[in-house]
Amino acid sequence: MKTPLFGSQPASPTSSAAQPVQIAYVAQPGLGSIAISNFFLNLITLWIYRFWAKTRVRRHIWSSVHVNGEPLEYTGTGKELFLGFVIVLAVIFLPLALIGVALSVYYGPERAASIAYTYLIALALSTMYGFAIYRARRYRLSRTLWRGIRGALPGSAISYSGKYFGSLLLSPITAGWSSPAMNLILAEQMTNDMRFGNTPFSFTGRAGPLYTRYALCWFLTLFVYLGLIGIAIGLYSSGAFDSLQNVLKAIDGEGNYLPDYMKGLIVFAGFLAIILFLLLFATLRSIIWSFYTAKELNLFAQYTRFPGTRFEFNATPWSLITLWLGNMALIIFTLGIAQPFVEQRIMRYFVDRLTIEGAVDFSSVGQSQAAIDKRGEGLIDALNLDAF
Repeated sequence: MKTPLFGSQPASPTSSAAQPVQIAYVAQPGLGSIAISNFFLNLITLWIYRFWAKTRVRRHIWSSVHVNGEPLEYTGTGKELFLGFVIVLAVIFLPLALIGVALSVYYGPERAASIAYTYLIALALSTMYGFAIYRARRYRLSRTLWRGIRGALPGSAISYSGKYFGSLLLSPITAGWSSPAMNLILAEQMTNDMRFGNTPFSFTGRAGPLYTRYALCWFLTLFVYLGLIGIAIGLYSSGAFDSLQNVLKAIDGEGNYLPDYMKGLIVFAGFLAIILFLLLFATLRSIIWSFYTAKELNLFAQYTRFPGTRFEFNATPWSLITLWLGNMALIIFTLGIAQPFVEQRIMRYFVDRLTIEGAVDFSSVGQSQAAIDKRGEGLIDALNLDAF
């Protein structure tokens, strides 16, 4: 039974109490000082302060998101994040590490038992990815309030984790072609489990409309990959690398042997060429797949419902490319100090491009009765993942 929060009687979304929903990002000053102070406090505390730093950034960014003119509120604490991380280390990672050390000491690091244990741990950790993402989303929703009502995600993290692990297994087996269907399955469970107060979201749709765009991006990526491989083979066959070595020999003056520093120069040049090749491929791949990502974001928004409303999202390939390039530039040229601005740019991108059509009777929305997890999101931090 729903408990009215803003009115005495529940009403349908089409009643006179229903109101349109407008969402906007209203930037506030102060994020720069937060970014700088967080950086120095992280250095002083050997990055232990990052849990409190993360909380400060979230409170600032959340409060900049306004729904019908009123800001969101983030109520999580650095202490919760820290304790969650410590618990995960003590309960999961420390015992696994001690067992691994014991096996290495007893059998030797290169014995079959030690090697098998390493692969087994890698497999076990990969099964936790989905669990970590789901629990982190649950924590963040439970700490997000609007008009005093908090979000919730009371579904099964184990169920989501199984589907997520299945998507990881299917992706290499199907050369990635299972991704649209599995992404839809994961989005469907996550969205259907979401609540604002005691009112659920819903998600219904098919992956079929995604496959035309997916096929185009898949074959174009293959073409680029084969093209770059062909260029590398062509350069090698043409003797381009031999020419470089001959030039270095000429500089040496003898024409027979190179000094050690010249040999190091050749090795460095080869290593740099490989890095540039991989960077070029990663950049081209990101540009190509931005066309698919835009399609998926827009379609999944259309599949999402909240009683009385529907959602539209306006992602474009170019907007995703500029978002990605801008974020990379901020991280690289500030040595990571501007990470809070990266998070702000991502949040602002989604808020600015989201349109909510219809109306909601907020007086019929009661407070969530789901249990609040106070252990933070330690697993996702330990696995170096992120839920968003």
